[in-house]
Amino acid sequence: MTKRKYFFPVVFILLIAAMFLSLRYGAVTSKWTDVSQALLNFDPNNQGEQLVRYLRLPRMIGAVLVGAGFAISGALIQGITSNPIADSGLLGINSGAGLGLALVFAISSNPSPTAGVIGSFLGASVSILLIYLVSSRVSFGLSPVRIVLLGAALSSFFAAISQSISLLFDLNQDMTFWFVGGTANLSWNQLQTIFPLILIGVLGACLISPQVTLLSMGDETAISLGKKPNRIRQLSMLFVLLLAGSSVALVGTISFIGLIVPHVVRFFIGHDYRYVIPASGLFGALFFVLADIASRLIAPPLETPTGVIVTIIGVPFLLLQIRKGSL
Repeated sequence: MTKRKYFFPVVFILLIAAMFLSLRYGAVTSKWTDVSQALLNFDPNNQGEQLVRYLRLPRMIGAVLVGAGFAISGALIQGITSNPIADSGLLGINSGAGLGLALVFAISSNPSPTAGVIGSFLGASVSILLIYLVSSRVSFGLSPVRIVLLGAALSSFFAAISQSISLLFDLNQDMTFWFVGGTANLSWNQLQTIFPLILIGVLGACLISPQVTLLSMGDETAISLGKKPNRIRQLSMLFVLLLAGSSVALVGTISFIGLIVPHVVRFFIGHDYRYVIPASGLFGALFFVLADIASRLIAPPLETPTGVIVTIIGVPFLLLQIRKGSL
């Protein structure tokens, strides 16, 4: 209880600090006066304020949205599948969304943000449908190993098709960004399209969180309290689709955020999803904003893809969970 009491205000303060640092630091370090002026009294003729307003501000907001989206989708999947190492990336959902984006780029060399979102959703929907159909079989769904193996197979299959499409339609430059993942190309137009979808996903996940807690205790517990497990799973998968599909449409096929964040959160606040889901969103936003800052500072003026940084952290974390007996 004590950990939970301090977790939310501490992480919130750290997130606010990280957001301001994200506006200042990069290949060029901005002045604090430029940051404050860009937010409060923007001068379109000032290059320093333009850098903050048009490049770093949408990038920072996008990092907050994506970090929260991936983290909450991971927490939801872990809750409804009773799989402690579930993640939208490990289960192939992100790769499915990436395949949808590849098809959109093959059709149009310069697709609109809306077209990218639709393609991402369609690709993610295929992965989610397959995962849901398989996990709904009790003999299969109770085995985290089998679910992860299925996700790995789907991820590899979708990634291979995406790369084939990239080669066939000469999309290497366009698709490289989506394969490695990052926030460098975010724009206000993209955020206007994606923000409502992620907001709906976050609010929906918070509303359904008490039922996810019951489901994580077993279908029998949920049924005994008058709940319908299949309905809970269906609604949860819908919100996962909104969160993961929108996040991939913004920054590419980044994995492991949904694996790392819920485990860290549960250490501090327990296993009640009424707290796990909002806490995952808050900590996921902090995690991804910090990863985005690191991507700019590791080898300036070049940028290290944010997806690479997250993977470097995520792979040892996955191995640690395996060693601890999560499988």
